[in-house]
Amino acid sequence: MRARKQPFAACGKLRAMLMEPSRTAGIAQMPKMKWTSICIAWLLFGGPANSSPSLDDRTRFLVTKRPDNTKFFTSIARLNSCEIPGLPASFIIPWNLYPVESRKHNEQGTVILQLFFDPDGCVRKAAIVQSTGFYRLDNVSLEFVMSLKLQIDKFHITQTDDGQPTTRVPIVWKLTKPYDPKDPCTQGAKCVDEAPPPPQPEVPGTAPQPGYVWMPGYYVYYAKTAYQWNDGDWEPARPGFHWNAPQWKQVGSKWAFIPGDWEADK
Repeated sequence: MRARKQPFAACGKLRAMLMEPSRTAGIAQMPKMKWTSICIAWLLFGGPANSSPSLDDRTRFLVTKRPDNTKFFTSIARLNSCEIPGLPASFIIPWNLYPVESRKHNEQGTVILQLFFDPDGCVRKAAIVQSTGFYRLDNVSLEFVMSLKLQIDKFHITQTDDGQPTTRVPIVWKLTKPYDPKDPCTQGAKCVDEAPPPPQPEVPGTAPQPGYVWMPGYYVYYAKTAYQWNDGDWEPARPGFHWNAPQWKQVGSKWAFIPGDWEADK
């Protein structure tokens, strides 16, 4: 039995350069960055999505902050057109998105976000409905969803007064072990007791067109069915980046899933 194909959703930090510590402070630009991906169990919703490095670093954002504590973002809105290329893929939260300082300080909680979409499925605005109580977790949640293009027919969508589609989604931030910088199992990685089977043989064949790269298959672990193989596929190359394939790594008596990622060439 083969696993349902789960294309990687990439993730990056929207590093907002805030103009002033006010309630509506800052129009920012999104820089070029490294993008990473993995599926974790704490995401309370599922549905196809896509995210990738911006091809246009002139994307502008308006960041709104809490007036009583300007460390907390309350919303992020994109001010110009969506520049996320490609078709939607799976909505996947990277395990290493969990802020290091949050892990060190045992910060956990659930954030509920209201998402507003463009007609093409890009998130044009995200707002906090329920805070985790920790600004690092709230902010990284907002920054992540603003990098997504969703297949909105997979979500429970309602309409705003102006006819734009919107939905409400929760993200759970939960630590399973005390933080250890050398142990990915304490940093949110998927860790299991059973070793993965040997990789299945694959014949990539010919690329569908020039400029595509082969992404090898890998095993996904499910609690009810154990390991299932996810077929490799051809994907468009990203200039200036190379693909690091996902892998299972033994950590003590456990096996940790290390995500694949697009890494900037040196």
